[in-house]
Amino acid sequence: MRVLFVALVVVACVGFARPALGGPAPPVTAASVDQIVAVPHEPPVDAPVIDPFRPPAGPYAPGNRGLEYDTSPGQVVRASSAGTVTFAGQVGGYLFVTVQHSAELRTTVGFVDEVHVSAGERVQRGQVIATAGHTMHFTARRNGTYIDPELLFQRFRIAVRLVSESATT
Repeated sequence: MRVLFVALVVVACVGFARPALGGPAPPVTAASVDQIVAVPHEPPVDAPVIDPFRPPAGPYAPGNRGLEYDTSPGQVVRASSAGTVTFAGQVGGYLFVTVQHSAELRTTVGFVDEVHVSAGERVQRGQVIATAGHTMHFTARRNGTYIDPELLFQRFRIAVRLVSESATT
């Protein structure tokens, strides 16, 4: 008698974490992504990414700590997920909005033309929070460390189905 086990693994999305500020990161698993993304997130704009996340080798080294989107002036910028606005205003002459999504996770949209929310305001996923200019920058920080914002949008689904087939020979 033979027993044939067939395992079918369907992976909807596979990815790896990128290093955070100079240290190598282990591969991201479904559990670790779920820990990062306790609630669903969506991209803040409907525009192509023109400069992806590139972690710097050190705290003052060059890189891109977020995603640079090719937006059009006047395009709406939405909250990636529900949270509380912790900052909405100017830094170095540029406008930024930061949303705290959980005790561990916050996102920031920057280099926007207009801000439509205020610090302390509660926002919902998809709510308009700003108006973009020619480009818009989106960052995510987990416990103060920049992470690849693309991780917020990914959903890892692994389905395993074991099939037992007995055959007599």
